[in-house]
Amino acid sequence: MTISSRDFAAILAPTAADLRQHVDELRDLDAALGDGDLGVTVELGCKAMSVYLEANTETDIGRMLIQLGMHINRANPSTFGTLLASAFMGAGRAVQFNSQLANSQLAKSELTADDLLRMGDGAIDAIKKRGKAEAGDKTMLDSLVPAVEESRKALESGSTFLEALGSATRASEAGLNATATMKAKFGRASWRPDRGVGLKDGGAAAMHILVHRFTENLRRVLLDQPNRDSGP
Repeated sequence: MTISSRDFAAILAPTAADLRQHVDELRDLDAALGDGDLGVTVELGCKAMSVYLEANTETDIGRMLIQLGMHINRANPSTFGTLLASAFMGAGRAVQFNSQLANSQLAKSELTADDLLRMGDGAIDAIKKRGKAEAGDKTMLDSLVPAVEESRKALESGSTFLEALGSATRASEAGLNATATMKAKFGRASWRPDRGVGLKDGGAAAMHILVHRFTENLRRVLLDQPNRDSGP
């Protein structure tokens, strides 16, 4: 299983468009716990992603992700926007060439399953470093961490990559649902943590949608590869 830089951009573009369709839902979730600006943040971030990807000619996937993160951050440097930008940049750094490191890998123009797991780990580490949160704190990590962990377990147990994508989506959804039982430790919702019990976290919802749409668009590209390879 390999994903070219062209295919990766073709996965990210519809993922951004898909996430953008949920801005009203995310606004309402956020309004129940915070100030309701999550919808605007996601709208601006997705628009910035789309604008970059439409003009993108980058073949280094690590650099592509870092640039996406920078565009998201410039579009709306809100708390969620900053954390999402950090996630993209962390994922990019995980697969980016660094000439200062003796054991550095070459710039990535293709991704393997292992690369995607490294990107997930890089995104998680960057969010934790920036936001000082952990899984269980009722944040976007509660959707992302289970997705990466379960996809890794699925692959290690002998599942196919497509099966691992399904595991990632199911784990992400379960993580989102679990936030309804949690008390918020960060953001405006933490001012009255008991009030949020019974309500899902908006950031976790946005991350779950991102994970779900990314895996579905990745699945579509992978299933289309044999058709393209056998074409004229």
